[in-house]
Amino acid sequence: MADRKTYRGEYDEALYWERVDRNLGWLGDTPEEQRKRQEKLRDSVIGIVGTGGIGGAVALRLVRMGARNLKLADPDEFDVTNIQRQMGADLATVGRNKAEVVAEMAFDLTRDVNIDVYPEGITPGSAEEFMDGCDYVMDQMEFYQVKNRYALHRAFRASDRCKFMLKIPTVGHTVIVYKYTHDSMTIEEVYDIPEDAEFTDDVVRKLVERAIAVMPDYPDRAEIDRWFLDMRRMPIFGACPPMAEGILVERLAMEIMELPGVAPLPVQPGYAIFDSKNWTARMVPGKWWER
Repeated sequence: MADRKTYRGEYDEALYWERVDRNLGWLGDTPEEQRKRQEKLRDSVIGIVGTGGIGGAVALRLVRMGARNLKLADPDEFDVTNIQRQMGADLATVGRNKAEVVAEMAFDLTRDVNIDVYPEGITPGSAEEFMDGCDYVMDQMEFYQVKNRYALHRAFRASDRCKFMLKIPTVGHTVIVYKYTHDSMTIEEVYDIPEDAEFTDDVVRKLVERAIAVMPDYPDRAEIDRWFLDMRRMPIFGACPPMAEGILVERLAMEIMELPGVAPLPVQPGYAIFDSKNWTARMVPGKWWER
């Protein structure tokens, strides 16, 4: 097991409320109501699995907004290609563990947060421990991590505390939102791929089909296959992860704070999508792969 770092911040009540003050005006009709909702975010424990282009930015945004308890997991190290989009990636951090770098950055923002770092990432051996104590988990794990993703979701279903999981991939110029609850379709049912399956072209095609509700019409499928099948890499347009960060943090914070009038997300096998290329957004129930 990799050495794990932990951060324990020193909480200053007056400083905290001063720094989150601009949140409050949108959280209720009275100062008491506003503070009560902010406290829900402050006191929640949020797990983020995958601290790359979306997950790393989400961690920093949550701390800025007043979240004080995070668990971060990622086994990968920054490389030069990550500089294009990932918070924490620069020439000085190439070769360093992503979760450790993001944890340092998040702690240094306010120094009042508590962060547990899992530099080994999520595995069947660490998933249950990571999930323990989490109220919400964001699954931003690398695309091809089927076995480890299954372990994370099994730990979620076994948890009495964690309320839901969100997974938000970017595809081309779209952001897709998947929500898992204890009553939703499971990730194993959605993917319908054995966790120890060999990654043949047919298996990868099925993973792409089940993990990506809407494939873009440009570029053509041959070029998309070249990336997913031949190179085993997911192409990512650098401007899309920041859009996903905003959507994920907005949705998570609104649900944690129980803001009135929030439209419920469809749960798996449904999804929500925002397409910046066509400037459309919609919520879609049901199994997209059977349409």
